[in-house]
Amino acid sequence: MGDRICLSFVNDKWQERSPCLYAHWRGMDLLTDAEDFWENNHEVIRNEPSNVMVNFVSYIREGRIEDGNYYLYSSEDTACSPDDNGYWEFDTGTGEYRKYREHDWEKE
Repeated sequence: MGDRICLSFVNDKWQERSPCLYAHWRGMDLLTDAEDFWENNHEVIRNEPSNVMVNFVSYIREGRIEDGNYYLYSSEDTACSPDDNGYWEFDTGTGEYRKYREHDWEKE
């Protein structure tokens, strides 16, 4: 159950990657949030992926505490392979997102 998705911010030019944000109930809306966040804030924050992730989490949480929906993992952790919507990355150099990897059903 859930509408799971994972997202990392990357910068291909610098070969940097943020930790993975796992959202249990957010689904594809997380990508819309990332686009909105980037469009409204990329000129006022440094675009290092880890810095962007910290600011993005603050942005989507709006100061609220919620247990059991959002988690941060190492970007290579197997928990960042949700079966519902996959693992996405948002490139801070281009402002575009793309699918990073699908859930590996063979490992289930």
